[in-house]
Amino acid sequence: LQKTASTMRIVASMSLGPLLFVEFCAHSNVLVDTSIGASLKMTSTSSQSINSNDIALAQLSMRAFTACVRCMACDAPQHLMSAARRVYALLTRAIIEASSAIPSSRDGWNHYRNPNPILDTQDSNYEVRLGVSLSPFLSLAVSTSSSKPNGTPTTQLCLLSELLSNGMHGEAMECCHFILSAAEAFTDPNAKERLGVLLLRAWELGPSPGEEDRHKRVGVLGLDHGEEDNGKMDSSCVSSAIRVAMKLNYGIDGNTHVPLLEDSCVLSEGGNVLRAVRSRMGLPMTVVENWPDKHQGRLKKELISTNGMVGIGTQIACALSATLDIGKHFLVTFEKNLPTKKQLKLELIKAASRTSDANFAKEKISISNTISSSIDDALHNADFVTQKIIPHMLDSSLALAQRFVSCLLFSVSKMISSYAPSADFLDANGSFASTLLKSTKRLYGILAKLILSFTSNPQALTSKETKFFLDYLTATLMPRVSALLLTLQEKQEIEGGKFLAESKIESHGKTSALLVFEKEKLDNALLKLGAKLKHAGLGGDSEWIEDHVVTNVNRDFVIKRVEDAKAREAPKTKKKSGAKKRKVKSEPSVGKKNIKKTRRAEPDEDDDEDASDADNADGEASVMESVNAESVGDLDGDDDVVSLSRLTARMEDDEEDDDESEDESESEEEAEFEE
Repeated sequence: LQKTASTMRIVASMSLGPLLFVEFCAHSNVLVDTSIGASLKMTSTSSQSINSNDIALAQLSMRAFTACVRCMACDAPQHLMSAARRVYALLTRAIIEASSAIPSSRDGWNHYRNPNPILDTQDSNYEVRLGVSLSPFLSLAVSTSSSKPNGTPTTQLCLLSELLSNGMHGEAMECCHFILSAAEAFTDPNAKERLGVLLLRAWELGPSPGEEDRHKRVGVLGLDHGEEDNGKMDSSCVSSAIRVAMKLNYGIDGNTHVPLLEDSCVLSEGGNVLRAVRSRMGLPMTVVENWPDKHQGRLKKELISTNGMVGIGTQIACALSATLDIGKHFLVTFEKNLPTKKQLKLELIKAASRTSDANFAKEKISISNTISSSIDDALHNADFVTQKIIPHMLDSSLALAQRFVSCLLFSVSKMISSYAPSADFLDANGSFASTLLKSTKRLYGILAKLILSFTSNPQALTSKETKFFLDYLTATLMPRVSALLLTLQEKQEIEGGKFLAESKIESHGKTSALLVFEKEKLDNALLKLGAKLKHAGLGGDSEWIEDHVVTNVNRDFVIKRVEDAKAREAPKTKKKSGAKKRKVKSEPSVGKKNIKKTRRAEPDEDDDEDASDADNADGEASVMESVNAESVGDLDGDDDVVSLSRLTARMEDDEEDDDESEDESESEEEAEFEE
């Protein structure tokens, strides 16, 4: 039955897919059927009959075609054709049907036709064919000179770049999802990662038409809906492209080093040996030549100096820092010889910054959510291996697992330190900065457990991966986390002159406190391992471990009182109703009645105390106080520090007061009814 269902889906997708793609090509040539026409209709009319959730016909057709591609790429082990062969057949037929139905697009499709088709019918070569068939949809812009003496040079654009150049961002977003669905047919992770890089570079449209050396942009469909104007656009699909690119990069796994080969394999034959080994493990490895020319020199130096991986995640972080700027507290955490902004920027981030402020803010929040999700997934994997697998392993397998976890945690620490400088500019209320601190707290906890696992095999601590990770943690991550703490503590105002709410300030303070506590646990684990190494006669390793309990990290962090936020917020007053509702209870007991009357007669001492505390709080000035990590035990007794335990106790007291007030109100109502 399952075999029949999968076969029916494949047959239906093969029949409907080409027709839906022809519909997309036809509607794309009609302005009113595109996302541009839909947005113009929304802005030009105030009719209530227009639904903002309605999408254009061209966008809807592309979404349906993507669903057909997804069905063709699904897992169907009983089918005679491989997934790559099925998707290749669908795309080939769709292009042929589009060329016949729309003759003006025939030259555009023929431009990407392979002059030397592959005749081998093996499944591995069908993946190569699929890569060639995807080139009309996603490839780099190519500038060509005209054959005529005074002819205008042209820039050939793929379908995605053509949609972007015409401002059809809704259709471009669906095209990004189409690329992700088609990439599922590849078994080689390097092929998927290459598509992710090309997706980020689809915004490189070649020379601008406004320049003196004007190039005529020629797309696959020959669309001419006008170039993107210089005004602020209200839509873009940058965050969707970044989300798809991170999936094609396998999250942070694409930036994670594999501790299996020697250093010579990284650079031998341009890294092809290491790339092949990682591919067999299901991990991609980026090719430096796939990135823009201005980035390649920096990427080669970074690959050699860190002996780590460079990938899509870190490239996006560098582009954000170059476009948005970095915080003032992070300047001292960078080296002197920094790359220029031209060596860091990506065109898609610049394109998002040129849109309207509201759209750019939405895109930045979506990007930060994508990065946070990738970091959480990597930490979840590291935590699972550290807690569930490593305690049950022995000898060489234990050392190998520890090296793998060290590499994964290094990738996470590199992502956090890369995004921390621009975290304050990604949202208005500091949520992304707080999320990075939470991820750092979780990283410290996992690392403390990993450090303690070395007590059973201290000789494995000298591995290259573990030493490099701890050195990077001390030299780069901790100073940037300290700078991020300072940035978050100074965060009181948001755009428009508004202030952060009391709850948000308390949340930031609680996150900062928990982070410092986890750092203390990590220091204790390092000291414990150092003592064990010294007892085992490994004095050099013991000193190296103890050197990572450093003082350059700002353990004294400042938490501002929330009284300022309380004073700024509007006072919360309870509305008094004119008549109380009477509650009728069946046969109340005499003892319970007397108890309730007695409680009614007693004065409300808690309310008087709360009122006096509020008066004292209003008279106090805003004070900045420091919390020393050595006096962790005194935090709960300090009224100026936002402590997790004190906040929890305060919440419990508030709940008890609410319950007591409810009981008193019920007693009053019952007494009135009885009278």
